[in-house]
Amino acid sequence: MAEQVIDINELTQDQHNFNKGTAKGKKLMNKSLKELGAGRSILLDKNGNIIAGNKTQLAAIEAGITKVRVIETTGDELVAVKRTDVDLDSKKGREMALADNAASRINLNWDEVELANAAAEYDLELDVWKPETPEIELTQVDISDSLQHYHQVIVVCKDEDEMKELCEQLKQEGLKCNTLTL
Repeated sequence: MAEQVIDINELTQDQHNFNKGTAKGKKLMNKSLKELGAGRSILLDKNGNIIAGNKTQLAAIEAGITKVRVIETTGDELVAVKRTDVDLDSKKGREMALADNAASRINLNWDEVELANAAAEYDLELDVWKPETPEIELTQVDISDSLQHYHQVIVVCKDEDEMKELCEQLKQEGLKCNTLTL
């Protein structure tokens, strides 16, 4: 298989990316790439369109990375990035491991519209691939006397029935709850 080095701007962003990203995730990715350098690959299709790593490409550009080493494969082998300047059991190695895991987790913000459109068009099984939001134990604390502002939580539900059920549960816990369908 061929290997080539191309300009990072030759890659094409996925215009229907399922991940909108987050401000904090972007900040972590930028910090990681600026301070630690590149440490993982991104995934391209045969035409140079980014399948996975759209946010990584943008953060790399902001960090001043201008080149991409493209390794062609058909998916029957794993492509590993070997950093010859880093040892896992060093401050930099451990910080890279932490940064990779933290940025991946914090930068995920599903684009529900893109997911729904792709599920319909390509018959994707979202219940298999899209992780459910973990259940959160609610604890009610009375701090109403000290509040100056309202604090809100937005929860994306899979359908209207789930939304109504969750709102009712929150009301039973003594919390104020309103529903909104967008």
